[in-house]
Amino acid sequence: MADFTEAQAAVVRIERAEPGRWDLSVISDSGVTMGHGVYLFEPDRDDAQDEVAGAAEFVRDYGFRFETDAVVADGPDAFWAPLLPLD
Repeated sequence: MADFTEAQAAVVRIERAEPGRWDLSVISDSGVTMGHGVYLFEPDRDDAQDEVAGAAEFVRDYGFRFETDAVVADGPDAFWAPLLPLD
């Protein structure tokens, strides 16, 4: 479990580092990276559903979730979504 509170965790950021690898970060409301992970996959399976599923699994480990329809593009190879506490 993370060493920060629900109030501190603001968003998950999903960013393509290279073909077959997405970097995942939990970022606080003050912009500090509070957790980091890597989602690896076959480059020919690079699609939005897989990366969102990988990010959802990643944030669950920190006690959070996000709504898939709240994912926002931030350039061609980056996305973010606001975090919600797990119910």
